[in-house]
Order: sequence, then C-alpha cells, then structure tokens
Amino acid sequence: MYTTSTIAFGVGLLASFAYPQKIDKPALQPNLDYLKDGLQKNMPSIGHHFDQWSEDWMPKFCLDQSKSKDGFNPADIRTYNIHYDDCETAWVVCVHKNSPMKIETLADLFGRVPAGSRSYIRHIISVPAKGGNAGNGGDNIRLNQIGADGLEVLLHETAHSLDAHAYDEPLSPSDNWKLKTSRDRAVPDNYAGSSPAEDVAQSTVIAAYNINVPGGFPGIESRWVEVRNQYETVQTVQREQAPSILKPGGRCHKRLQNSETVRVPTGKRLLRGRWAPWRRSQMPDISLAKGLEVIEALDFDSGKCGEDIESKAWGPARQHL
Repeated sequence: MYTTSTIAFGVGLLASFAYPQKIDKPALQPNLDYLKDGLQKNMPSIGHHFDQWSEDWMPKFCLDQSKSKDGFNPADIRTYNIHYDDCETAWVVCVHKNSPMKIETLADLFGRVPAGSRSYIRHIISVPAKGGNAGNGGDNIRLNQIGADGLEVLLHETAHSLDAHAYDEPLSPSDNWKLKTSRDRAVPDNYAGSSPAEDVAQSTVIAAYNINVPGGFPGIESRWVEVRNQYETVQTVQREQAPSILKPGGRCHKRLQNSETVRVPTGKRLLRGRWAPWRRSQMPDISLAKGLEVIEALDFDSGKCGEDIESKAWGPARQHL
C-alpha cells in the first residue's frame, strides 16, 4: 500500500508480526512527494511498444477487479501487452477507459522501474476509483485514480513484492531489519511509520533515489542521517542478494507466470441482465519466453484488492491485498 498527501489505502502486504505494526518514531517528512522530480528525471524509461488484446479476453485478475466493491463494467477495461526492450516477454496490464493514467503513461512509467524489480510484478490495473490510492496483492498492482506522476507509487508497490520474495528472506519481518533500523531516530514519512512493511517500501523508494539521482538522498534531505540505516539496509540487501535490482540498464532473467486468461462478454456485454453472446477470437498467448526462470507465485485473493486486510497475519498462505 502506498500513501502520499492524497493517498490513503489500507492494504498491508506483510501484515501482523511479533512486533507492533506502528513504528514509534517521528516522521522525517509528511510524505515523499519531494522525491518525484528527481526520480522522474534520472530513471529513464526503457524502449517499449504496446498492443491491445481483443475485447473478448482479459486476465482473470483484471476481471476479478471489475467485480470488486467499485463495480466496474468489464466492457470499459482494455487489456494490453507492453513489450519492453529489456525482456523477451511482455507485461499484461489493464486500463479502464476513464482512468487518469492512460496506457501510454503507464507503459512509460512502468518502463522506468528497472527490469530486475519489474520482473516481480505480474499485472497492473489502472482504474478511476475514488480516493487516489494504490495497492499490491499477490504481485499485482492496482492503481486507483493515479496519474502521470505515479512513478513513486509504482516503485513503492513494486517494493512490496521485492520485500516478500526477492531476497533470501522477507525483509520487513526479519531480525536484520529490526536490528539495523532500530538505530535510526526517525522514519522517512508518516506512512512509513504505519508498519515495517510500509517502512521497507518507502525506504526502497529512497534507495532508488539515492542510487540513481546525482547527490543521492543527502543532496535533497538535510536530515538524511536520521533514516540512514533504513535505506542503506535496503541497498545492502539488494546489493548482496539481488544485484542491480534498482539500477536501470539490466535485463529480466525471471518472471511470474501470468494469471489465467478468461473470456469476458463483448459488445454491449449486458442485455436485459444477461451476458451478451461471445465474439470469436483467438486466445492471446501469455506464455513466458524460453529460458526465463519462473518466480514462485504468492497466494492472494485478488477479489480483495481495495479492502483493508492490514490486521490479518501473513501466515503460511502469505495473505496480501
């Protein structure tokens, strides 16, 4: 889950652990909005192009999202393949026709997330839901009313997947994280203080800034030393266990399997309360390119995207958004 000055979405990718959710430290800043310009200017988008699916088909994740509490008509959601130059397999994303983030913007912003990190995201759906918020459930990102300045949001949500299974062990519940970060006097912002999982995600955004922007985080934040152990721990773990995962220029070597492709009603979709007849079209090929390592999927209930399950434990089933 990600919160800026306009975002408030209860998710909690890695929920309750043996220590309290909230972190009893002051926030360095209200939010991390002041990092947006530097990230945008210094994390270039990889070359890409996209193509649209037939409206007969959609990833099951996106269809499930259309049935969420917001109640979107599947007829208004378009599915696309985004082909990036740094990976042989496209990413499948969904965009509602009224979403403030159009496919052109989404393709550009997601292409700024380095390939090593991007590989841990299965799907993205962008919808015009109320509130302006975002969440990650089972390595799927949902963007609610997020616009063209959403790179920081994508980095944060991707960081939840990295935290969950990109390293030797999940970072936020680890003794290593608790020990190293106990030395800091503050947390990066108000939202980072809500839980260790959100602290790791916000610290990952700072780490991306520190790695890619000239002058690093100390160049923009005079009190950087108060949160130094948090973002440096993220950098150290990534350097030792997942090299170059926050640095543009690499290639994807592993990917998550796409969710099941399902038929959706087409045309007017609903006629007198019944689904309209199917149109005939070939099912899109969503198979991964040969040679890509398959990342083990995490269990999740995609129908709960948008609901606050922060109080639930992250147990053997690894419950998420």
